[in-house]
Amino acid sequence: MKRNKTYNICNMGGSSSDFVIRLENNEGPSLRGKIEHVKTGQVQYFEDYLELLMLMQEKLDEQGYPQSDTELRTFGD
Repeated sequence: MKRNKTYNICNMGGSSSDFVIRLENNEGPSLRGKIEHVKTGQVQYFEDYLELLMLMQEKLDEQGYPQSDTELRTFGD
């Protein structure tokens, strides 16, 4: 029997950075599920980690997040 897990990545304020992620239990290392952007109610399905991250980044860019006081870190020199 497959069980789904739901992860709420938010501060419950409905901000532009709040997501609900539902993961499907799959055999092996794969990751599948759906992500919902809380503020807009939009839902997208994903098939792997990279796609999940890209969907989140796309929505955050679209919503103008992060704000100017957010520190972004990179693997730079």
